[in-house]
Amino acid sequence: MKRIADILEGALKFLVIIMLSALTIIVVVGIAARYVFLVSIPWTEEISRYLMIWASFLGLGVAYRKRELIAVKLLTDLLPKKMFRIAFFVSDILCSIFLVVVVYYGVKLCVQNSDQVSAAARIPTSIVYAAIPVGGVIYLFFSLESILDFFKGRKRVPV
Repeated sequence: MKRIADILEGALKFLVIIMLSALTIIVVVGIAARYVFLVSIPWTEEISRYLMIWASFLGLGVAYRKRELIAVKLLTDLLPKKMFRIAFFVSDILCSIFLVVVVYYGVKLCVQNSDQVSAAARIPTSIVYAAIPVGGVIYLFFSLESILDFFKGRKRVPV
């Protein structure tokens, strides 16, 4: 499972870099068109927003796997090492339960909006909303990896 997770993490990092690069280029083109050439390109704002949404949801799983998400460490810093690992295990279980709910309702949202398109780019909004269940499944995969690591005795807690 670790090998699959490593490959997935690498692919996600690459994809997020591509998305953020495209986002930067699109924003610069939109700004240049508006203020230099005095022409507005209507889809630039919309596409840049959608790229940011997708990059955020895909990057969330990678940040979780590396334990780089924002956290309140006040209580966990006071715990002994064994209790610290148990606290992260409980956190992984709670996150997994939450993610199942997020994925379920994310799929429902995609289905409910499958007949709508965005205003400027004319992209089906279900593609935009699909970032929620896709990102949730990736996050859930990494959460389950962390739970299995706990049972195997591997240490995957933040430094």
